[in-house]
Amino acid sequence: MALKVKRAERLVEVALDGTLVAEWEATDAEYKEARAEQRASRDKRMNDPLNKRVRELREKAQELSAKAREDRVTFRLRALPRDVWDQLVTANPPRSKEKDGNMPFNIATITDAAMSTKGTIVSVTRPDGSEEEFTHEDWADFSQDLSNAQHEDFYVAVISLNAGANEVPFLPASAPTTDSDKN
Repeated sequence: MALKVKRAERLVEVALDGTLVAEWEATDAEYKEARAEQRASRDKRMNDPLNKRVRELREKAQELSAKAREDRVTFRLRALPRDVWDQLVTANPPRSKEKDGNMPFNIATITDAAMSTKGTIVSVTRPDGSEEEFTHEDWADFSQDLSNAQHEDFYVAVISLNAGANEVPFLPASAPTTDSDKN
């Protein structure tokens, strides 16, 4: 019997509109302030204008949260074959111990090199399950707009897939993680 290996995969989620976080934070702060004022108020009437303001701010925060959940994509990434990864490591040698630590590659360039290699990006999906048309050829333009924090998520996934430790993703039966694991 011939064994067939499916290379490991990881998911990376990207918020496409980073301004929504700041809008939500500002709305949440206003809501908390209005809510504290409402609690301190002696006016407990249902038609109190403060009640209306609290309700409007709560609804706005919920709308922003829903919009942020909808305005994101999930990248499914796959480990590269060893020979392809080795070629990328050779093409992206480490700079110095101070910059790249003990890594045998340039940590600043290896992620983009891997993401721009055919086979790393399996799919890009929306929360509703619809697939975006996105390939390794689209990565360079897309990644230019990522923040360092967003790019770091891809770095962690690429490195763990290709240079990290192999791990079996299932816990022993003594440590169930979902209801379906419990018997």
